[in-house]
Amino acid sequence: MSSRNIAVQKTVYDALTREKRAGESFTSLLRRLLEQREGLTELSGAWGKEGARSDRTRLRALRASRRTRR
Repeated sequence: MSSRNIAVQKTVYDALTREKRAGESFTSLLRRLLEQREGLTELSGAWGKEGARSDRTRLRALRASRRTRR
């Protein structure tokens, strides 16, 4: 398996470190995050205007709760 080095800001590195699961490599973490992102694009446009607004509110609340747990 070949490898590449990439440079990221310390804040990005710290954020990735917080996202890593126990025993997970950075490669596995990045793969998991990319797969999650691709899955979400399939849902683009699936909600009406009111549903999207409601979901954004829920997403903000979820993100806020994740920040307080760290």
